[in-house]
Amino acid sequence: MRLLNYHYYMRLLFSEPVYRHHFTLRCLPRESDKQRIIKQRVKIQPAYKGSPEIDSFGNTCIYGLIEKAHMQFEVDVNGQICMQKDRCEVVKDTSKIGMFRYHTRLTEKGPAIQKIHEKLCTKTFHDPVAQAMDMMESIFQNLCYETGITGVKTTAEEAAKLGKGVCQDYAHILLTILRMEHIPCRYVVGMMIGEGASHAWVELFDGEKWVALDPTNNCVVDDRYICISYGRDANDCTINQGYFYGSPKQNQEIRVVVEEVENG
Repeated sequence: MRLLNYHYYMRLLFSEPVYRHHFTLRCLPRESDKQRIIKQRVKIQPAYKGSPEIDSFGNTCIYGLIEKAHMQFEVDVNGQICMQKDRCEVVKDTSKIGMFRYHTRLTEKGPAIQKIHEKLCTKTFHDPVAQAMDMMESIFQNLCYETGITGVKTTAEEAAKLGKGVCQDYAHILLTILRMEHIPCRYVVGMMIGEGASHAWVELFDGEKWVALDPTNNCVVDDRYICISYGRDANDCTINQGYFYGSPKQNQEIRVVVEEVENG
């Protein structure tokens, strides 16, 4: 068991006032067998109308509306969570697994992905986890981590062609190749010790449970990682999305801190 303190902070600055600001936030950790929230504080400014709800993937969302004009939007979430070591989410109802078998717009295969897949499909595996770890190793070795090259709309094929990207791209490429092998898998957004921003990784279904892998760091996800949300790809897990009236320039600031609570 590991006890973690977490803090997620996001601020949007607008160059001119905006109003009737509708937003959807997915920034609250999930409750599961693997992680249990002990305490949590959520502060959103300016004052808004709305409430938390659960989306179709079981993620907690805060839907809100700020009617009045404002030039700043702040979200501050902090709390403490108990992480269970070596725990995986066991699937009791497999009827919902099907949605994670199919490609999405962000995970469609193309020539660059096909080339990666051809190199990997020469090996034979009887265990989907071992196969996924081999795929993860190949992606890690052949993709260069670089910020500012890709964006939220970049597809797995585009990132593979560039040979560069960030955690979202590593995860999308692994999802695409896993789905080409008919292995159900999902995109995960969360936080981890040592990260200055949110992080993304992949979970695959091994026939009984979801097993989490981090292709950006080429490792198995353990109790240092906090899951916030999951879905078919990054579009299902967007932390902050919405619309408002006005046409300002925007500047976004994000800070994520996860620290282990010392025993004693």
